[in-house]
Amino acid sequence: MPAEEREKGKHLTREDRYEIQKGLREHRSFREISEIIGCSPDTVSKEIRKHRYHKVRENVRGLYVKPNCCKHRDSCRRRDVCGKKKGHKCRIPCRECLRCNELCPDFVDAPCPIERKAPYVCNNCPKSSRCLFDKYLYNADCAQREYEETLSDARRGIDLTRDELASLDELVSPLIRKGQPVAHVMANHGDEIPCSERTLYRYVDAGVLTVKNLDMRRTVRYRKRRHYVKQPRVSYRKKAGRHYSDYLKYLEENPGVRVVQMDTVEGVKGGKLLHTLLWPENGLMLAFLIDGKEMRCTVGTFDWLEGRLGAETFREWFPAVLTDNGCEFADPEPFERGLNGSQRTKVFYCDPRHSEQKGELEKNHEYLRYVLPKGTSFDELTPERVLMTVNHVNNTARPKLHGMTPMKKALQTFDKNAMERIGLKVIPPDDVCLKPSLLK
Repeated sequence: MPAEEREKGKHLTREDRYEIQKGLREHRSFREISEIIGCSPDTVSKEIRKHRYHKVRENVRGLYVKPNCCKHRDSCRRRDVCGKKKGHKCRIPCRECLRCNELCPDFVDAPCPIERKAPYVCNNCPKSSRCLFDKYLYNADCAQREYEETLSDARRGIDLTRDELASLDELVSPLIRKGQPVAHVMANHGDEIPCSERTLYRYVDAGVLTVKNLDMRRTVRYRKRRHYVKQPRVSYRKKAGRHYSDYLKYLEENPGVRVVQMDTVEGVKGGKLLHTLLWPENGLMLAFLIDGKEMRCTVGTFDWLEGRLGAETFREWFPAVLTDNGCEFADPEPFERGLNGSQRTKVFYCDPRHSEQKGELEKNHEYLRYVLPKGTSFDELTPERVLMTVNHVNNTARPKLHGMTPMKKALQTFDKNAMERIGLKVIPPDDVCLKPSLLK
């Protein structure tokens, strides 16, 4: 169904790009696609040529396969052009040889015209799967990302010429050095200054003028403004059947079910984190270094564990998971869906501001803090160092376990080989170290 005519100058949206990708897949012309999204065919053509990406053809060993670009590549019957096998005629047709285009005297260059001919991409080409030429493809998500980066880059930098910047510096810098506030300078020379007061502050802060922040009394006393990134929250709809009350009901219906508590430990704000898991039944803890508070990082931990343990062992070890309402656990479905698409666990959420509902894990973080005190940056850590820390924590005897270690307790119910596959091992009691010097 044709869309309404697009307002002149309005940019394409992500949905428009999805329609372009869909139209290419369905062998639609540029005119048909333009009628759907309400723009001109030329806009669709420019969008595809600007944001298509080049995919180099590779063979199974990851080596580049040079395509045969000769005009006669389909009809050629020549053999033994190179004359390598003296006295014997080569059985391989020359058109299949990597050096055919270099040696053949009848070579006529005729590469695939898709680079210069509509639709400019191989999305709908029926020969794409067996073609040896490099591919040109259009992907809506990649195109949107490139568009957003270009839009962001266009708004950076200084919107002044070199001469205008020099004139501005010559006018403003001496006045500010006299102690005049920027507001006073703007009030008396606003007609001569080609930018706003806020932009002038930004130029000074960026160091493009000879005057510096130290020359302004109040600027050096202000703290740098924090930019808060809005994080996704667990929606009420997705929490349906996963509230803490549902968790308690689940325990009643499944007595003796194994539960895993899940959380993250923060080092320095904005840096790397530790994704932690704990079995309250034996106190065994796992910790994994992740790049940030993003779903892909925490879900990646589950995918790695399932890959190392196997789907059956993973379901046995992780039948139910209890976690908090952090943005890194915002969507329960990727955690519950296994690598093969089947359900691998069941996720439940604590009540907001009630971390004591998974108190065993919160308490066990104390042992991590012995080695990694609060305020320690995790950016310099490696997965090997984190695993070493976890092994020392798990081999520390606990009064709650009547003097046993979580590792020893877990070996009574968990498969030893599976524990070794994820790096867990026994450490002699006298070798256990719970100080920052462990990682030095």
